[in-house]
Amino acid sequence: MPTVLIADDDIPNRLVLQAILERQGYCVLQADDGVQAVDVFRCEHPDLVLMDIRMPNMDGYEATRQIKAMSTDAFIPVIFLTATSDSEGLARCVASGGDDFFTKPYNRILLQARISALLRIRELYNTVQYQRNELDNHQKRFDREKQLAKRLFANIIETGSLGLPYVQSMLSPMSLFSGDILLAAPKPSGGLHVLLGDFTGHGLAAAIGALPVSSVFYGMTAKGYSIAEIVTEINTKLKMILPTDMFLAACVIDLNPGSHTLSVWNGGIPPVVIYGEKEQEITRSLSPRHLPLGIASDESFNRRVEMIEIRQDDRIYIHSDGITEAANPDGLMFGRQRLEDVFVKNTDSAELFNEIRNELIKFQDGGAQQDDMTMIELRYNQQQLEDTVFHDKAQSKRAEQPSSEWDFSMGLSADLLGCFDPLPLLIQSVCDMQGFRGQRQQLYTVFSELFTNALDHGILNLDSTLKGTADGFAKYYMEREVRLSNLADGSIKIYVAHRPSAEGGLLTIRVEDTGRGFDYQENQISLESNVGHSGRGIQLLNTICEKIEYMGNGNIVEVTYRWR
Repeated sequence: MPTVLIADDDIPNRLVLQAILERQGYCVLQADDGVQAVDVFRCEHPDLVLMDIRMPNMDGYEATRQIKAMSTDAFIPVIFLTATSDSEGLARCVASGGDDFFTKPYNRILLQARISALLRIRELYNTVQYQRNELDNHQKRFDREKQLAKRLFANIIETGSLGLPYVQSMLSPMSLFSGDILLAAPKPSGGLHVLLGDFTGHGLAAAIGALPVSSVFYGMTAKGYSIAEIVTEINTKLKMILPTDMFLAACVIDLNPGSHTLSVWNGGIPPVVIYGEKEQEITRSLSPRHLPLGIASDESFNRRVEMIEIRQDDRIYIHSDGITEAANPDGLMFGRQRLEDVFVKNTDSAELFNEIRNELIKFQDGGAQQDDMTMIELRYNQQQLEDTVFHDKAQSKRAEQPSSEWDFSMGLSADLLGCFDPLPLLIQSVCDMQGFRGQRQQLYTVFSELFTNALDHGILNLDSTLKGTADGFAKYYMEREVRLSNLADGSIKIYVAHRPSAEGGLLTIRVEDTGRGFDYQENQISLESNVGHSGRGIQLLNTICEKIEYMGNGNIVEVTYRWR
């Protein structure tokens, strides 16, 4: 039942109004002056006020102003009761906060209509106010959740690898969450994997896909998987979880200081640019050759990687299309030509990244950002990259236990050699069985050199001297890919045994291939003197292993690795 406050110093008027309102079903409160009206309102909170203008102690204008000041969060209608209809008086009613006025003598039907109309407006106002408060509370909760989600995303996705001395990067999201993703992770053998991706859409919906991508990328890189295997697994994962209208344009690279190579898988990202330090110009541009991730099925997915030679201090640039599609206030896009012009005009390669960023900011001229903008520069420095190594910080339970005796073997036939990389499985198995805390990098190097030599030179019969020139380098890896895809026979056997010692243990690794072997004693040069792309494997093994023994015609090699 609505409550109405009648404020009038004329007792007969109050009684008449009280009788009319109670007959119509209202609960009535009374006040005989403005001061009492304010006090009753403060205590009883009525739904509507009928206010006389002329009253002792405080007139209706002032009483209404105070009542309205007390009810800022709610709409309390005030109807002025007046015997006059002059414009000036009515204007004062409105100015003091009145919502309507009613002239004496009272018409019961009109009074009921006025009160009912204002109470409906009050109900509507209060409903809107309640909904506004609810929306405000929801927005506050949503903002807190967004900030929490942002911190979680940052902890999951971001790593210190983007802070390496040879890396410069920018990630400028259009909103709180970025649809672009930039990941970098060191490999167990030294060197760096980098992924730059651009999800369809913007904001939180686009950023959600970054979680499974980062999990696969970091996990598989740490275990020694190649970028071909990484993009295959990411594609499978995204194909399974993403809606049909969402995908990830991505470029994944492997920067390998051991072979001085840059391996690139590019699915829908603008061309990767190689800027030659010697030439002071763009020397190579690697265009996208694949569909974005999350589109193709496992059967039709193309994991082929493009591999090129990279030289000391060459710079690699990867960016999302938000860079070239950045617009100025007139709607003109930055474009690829403006970006290339920065490379042409540059006179100091050390400042090239900053020049690109500054030119982009200058071009935008404060205009609204239309897309996420991401770019990374990688300067090839062999020594720094060799020092960039993944170290497994997880404390293995086996590392705390005494050294054990164990062995296992693995055989790979031709059909497996063409599509399966055993190195991550070998390393993980060895480390799980014994722990080998702090040994992962050296173990990866040993297994990698032994298996690669057996496959490339034993089974595929490739000639490493081809890598002596840029053309020969490209030809070597093209020929390797062709021979692997056409491989019909041949096999590799791997035997691993561990024996405990007082200080730690001895790990024996024997790799045998069915190839015709090679003269392992011919043309050996020291590791320090060898700055080329081939012939480093045997010398590298000599620096790590306690003993290396070749058997047969060179197609069997056994090494002993002592750890403490």
